[in-house]
Amino acid sequence: MKREVGMGRLGNLGCALASIVLLAACGSEDDGGSGSGTVTEEWAAFCTATFTQDTRILDSFDEPMFTARAGETYLLADYGTRGELLYLTGVGPELFEVGPDDAGALPFTSNCEPNAGVPYYAVFDDVAVYADEALTTKLCDLAAGTALPSTGGLRGYSIVGNISLSGPQIYQVYLDAFSAQCGGSDVGYISVPKTHSFGSDTWLVPIVSIIGPE
Repeated sequence: MKREVGMGRLGNLGCALASIVLLAACGSEDDGGSGSGTVTEEWAAFCTATFTQDTRILDSFDEPMFTARAGETYLLADYGTRGELLYLTGVGPELFEVGPDDAGALPFTSNCEPNAGVPYYAVFDDVAVYADEALTTKLCDLAAGTALPSTGGLRGYSIVGNISLSGPQIYQVYLDAFSAQCGGSDVGYISVPKTHSFGSDTWLVPIVSIIGPE
């Protein structure tokens, strides 16, 4: 069972802010995030989605983000009747969802079966994890490209402290599979730099859930 909390992103001044998890919109189609977004070789063994037709991707506010082109392959965060996919950037992944058409078909094929993926916790950029919100006591360093099978604990994140629209944000992160190498702690705190993606400023947390084949 997927146990995840606090997925979201923080947008620019023209966008709405939620109280704990911050969602962004106001993107413009195909203005691009940093990087191609498609799956890289180091993640190709996990569950992926290859689009069979050009598909317009909308954000949570139904604003256009980009168009996934036929033949492009993206990493899957979850896969059932809908797909939760990751657009990979240089600082972290951007989550987007793809739903079925009126006939119930999704516009991609996958190397995994629906509702059968094994949950992993993955790191997409080098990150230091701290024991406190002030980031004074380091618990561990997690390296980009690391992925461990979930232990069944909580995964996900939420923003903490004062919300600012400039500079880095502090996030609380549930550690799940990384707890053992982070002093046994179930939670940690990380600093997430601001980046620009799909027409808005955002903060992409580099530790997220993905799925792999059984």
